[in-house]
Amino acid sequence: MLSLCAAASRAIGQQGVASRDLKAQPAPPPSGRPFNARFTDIAQEAGLRAPIIYGGVESKKYILEANGCGCAFIDYDNDGWMDIFLLSGTRLEGDPPEATNRLYKNNRDGSFTDVTDKAGLRAVGWANAVCVADYNNDGSDDIFCTYFGQNRLCGNNGDDTFTDVTKQDGLWEDGPPRWGAGCAFLDYDRDGHLDLFVSNYIRLHLQHAPVPGQNSTCNWKGVPVNCSPADCRLAGTSSTTTTGMVRSRT
Repeated sequence: MLSLCAAASRAIGQQGVASRDLKAQPAPPPSGRPFNARFTDIAQEAGLRAPIIYGGVESKKYILEANGCGCAFIDYDNDGWMDIFLLSGTRLEGDPPEATNRLYKNNRDGSFTDVTDKAGLRAVGWANAVCVADYNNDGSDDIFCTYFGQNRLCGNNGDDTFTDVTKQDGLWEDGPPRWGAGCAFLDYDRDGHLDLFVSNYIRLHLQHAPVPGQNSTCNWKGVPVNCSPADCRLAGTSSTTTTGMVRSRT
């Protein structure tokens, strides 16, 4: 065991990751062995055809539109096959019909079926991140999504449907809109109930936010670009916001 640990420690050092007792070393040269792995885009064949909507098509006015969103694998119906939950954003000028989060059920044959409406998960907004866990210990995985705006907790009903339980479970925000960036379920106090950690990005108020070309940091070599987070200060808004930990009440 000791020799194995020592070998692992040397390998880490060779990869350039330093521990308390090792000085980082340059990575070894490539082995020269052929790398024959190849990936093929099969989204269309698998039934994943709906576009992800996030901001303008020809141009993006605010940094919000350039952010993008996440996805998660989840066995939402407990059939032993991983399904897919994809987030989506919207557009500043309004919500296109296809702008919604989507749940795809695994057909067990390499294809998926869009069951968003059947599952009760149609939702429009500037979604960012998603985390999946059985937060209420009922045997079915639930979904939490962060947004620019109101985050959402969708409780799994155990019958292939979900219910928005954001408000009843104490996650509703009545204050200024936050920009939820990331999230994670964890049992930080080891009480057997999952708690929730949410990280936030800058406070952004679109009515005050500068547009490309308006300030010095909204230009790149003379070309108007999305303004940086620093411009939130110039616009009179807070440049940062807080993260938060929510303890389970169950």
